[in-house]
Amino acid sequence: MKQPAPRQRRTQAERRSETQAAILAAAMQILAEDGYANFSASRVAAVAGVSRGAQEHYFPRKADLMAAAVKHAMAEAVDHAERLSRTVNHTSDPIEKFLLDSEHFFFSPIFLALMEIMIACRSDRELAAVVNPVVKKARVTLNRIWTETLSAAGYPTDNARQFVEISHYAMRGFFVVSTWLPYTVDRKAMIAALRDLAPTALQLGIQPRPTTRKAPTRRALKG
Repeated sequence: MKQPAPRQRRTQAERRSETQAAILAAAMQILAEDGYANFSASRVAAVAGVSRGAQEHYFPRKADLMAAAVKHAMAEAVDHAERLSRTVNHTSDPIEKFLLDSEHFFFSPIFLALMEIMIACRSDRELAAVVNPVVKKARVTLNRIWTETLSAAGYPTDNARQFVEISHYAMRGFFVVSTWLPYTVDRKAMIAALRDLAPTALQLGIQPRPTTRKAPTRRALKG
């Protein structure tokens, strides 16, 4: 009887990477489930199944752990967007793919965890200094992916960029209302409405209303 091949031992780099990934996943899980106020390094180590010393070896400070967790989460979001955008072809709808990716990101536990961190950044300058650049860089990349995808499908680039940004602002609003405010939101209906508006917005753009200037008063004219 043929003996099974011996299991290949993981390299030190692989073990290190797996340990770090487990710590970061545990951090995001705790943030999503219990919020930033109930976050602690000891809980992260317990959920990740690693020693406190191992965790502190990789992430000595809380800010280091938060920044790494955000970077890990945003890298996954970029990877998901890239993979989904590559499935767009002449038989598929790029708008549908874009909205699908947006819903996947903005209504995931990961985004809830990110919002907990971003709210904490408002009163923690040290945390904001390490987290904000990561979020901004990833957001630029995500917007670029879908702007280019929609542009490649034949929509004007400026209109595509505008539609991506407006859609994401709307998604953030849907998330806040459905998560923290005492209102009921039919998310699917709201996203369907965005889908219906998309062709017009992408073809024609969304023009700002012209500002109406008040007629000068007699006193102003005399002056």
